[in-house]
Amino acid sequence: MRDSQDTGGRPRVHTIKRLAAALATIMVCVAAASGFAAFHTHLKRSDPSNGATLGEAPKAVLLWFTEKPELAATSIMLSTAGGSAVALAPLALSDGSDTAAVVAAVRGTLAPGSYVIRWRTMARDGHPARGTLTFTLSPAH
Repeated sequence: MRDSQDTGGRPRVHTIKRLAAALATIMVCVAAASGFAAFHTHLKRSDPSNGATLGEAPKAVLLWFTEKPELAATSIMLSTAGGSAVALAPLALSDGSDTAAVVAAVRGTLAPGSYVIRWRTMARDGHPARGTLTFTLSPAH
């Protein structure tokens, strides 16, 4: 009878092949998972930035995403901390060279206080993304 090793003291070839196949499968799964996650849209930055204190009211809300958002599936809402809506112009792609940015001009008047920006968009794979940002308007006296 043979034991689990050949006469040279090395593991059987089929055991090494099984380990190599298992490792290859794990690597493919990890690569696929990270590739899938790359299709989800994420917010890269905003203007006003989250948590900012501004000396003057912003003229627009700009959001930069990790990929070009679908305008039909993207929205931005601006409101006071108390929930009163502030009027925004229709959403558009930014005029800059970054096609992953959207802009909505502020049409309403902003009084000193705290504000909330709520946004939503959708990635190419149909996965929705959403978030909330805040800023405070505190003009100098």
